[in-house]
Amino acid sequence: MATFVTRSQWGARAPRDVSTSITPGEGGVVVHHVDAVKVAESSHADCAAQVRGIQAFHMDSNGWSDIAYSHLACVHGYLFQGRGENVRTAAQGTTQGNDDWYAVCALTGGTLGNYDVITAGLVDAVRYGISRLRVSGGAAPAITGHRDHHSTDCPGALYGRVISGELNPGGGPLPYPGVSFRQPPATVHASVATWQYRMNSAHGFSLTVDGQYGPGSDAACRSLQSRRGLSVDGVVGPATWGATFA
Repeated sequence: MATFVTRSQWGARAPRDVSTSITPGEGGVVVHHVDAVKVAESSHADCAAQVRGIQAFHMDSNGWSDIAYSHLACVHGYLFQGRGENVRTAAQGTTQGNDDWYAVCALTGGTLGNYDVITAGLVDAVRYGISRLRVSGGAAPAITGHRDHHSTDCPGALYGRVISGELNPGGGPLPYPGVSFRQPPATVHASVATWQYRMNSAHGFSLTVDGQYGPGSDAACRSLQSRRGLSVDGVVGPATWGATFA
């Protein structure tokens, strides 16, 4: 298991304000990275200073009350406490994202072709962060990438690890988010975008990845259900989700 580093241990500043107005049972956990350039520290001795720098930027440059993330994970297998459980985030880029979702940030960056090494320690630390947020913070099972909430490439090369389920603490494929997608009216949820991305990348569809389950998504769902011998009802429930991510 990853080593947990408390706020006092990494030298966190006190937050200006703490909001407990968060409903993570309606969302889950969002995976982030730091930047589109490589940022991973070669020595773990430098990671606490890196986290302090992120907090300072968020508080002093962005004017936020604290570091934006719930937790942060380094490539050496350590999980740094951010805002922690039961505290609203400032990381997702949307009001609903911050209201309903926790945020775990990997201390990595880069482009898909030139990314920091994704170590086993980093994966373990991200999993541990998600587990803490589920067990102690009431997070729903859904895991998404920042790109599913906001127009961004974040979390870069880690997004494939989100889709594969590798970052899920329980292992196996990406867990069913606990929300059935249907229309009309169109279900709007960040996990819809995750599902749409998987339908395109693994099953050959060309859906707009917008997090809205409209007629095009319904038609694609019915096509996949027919291929897989499932009940063709256009509803992405546990069985259809499982077939999508198998």
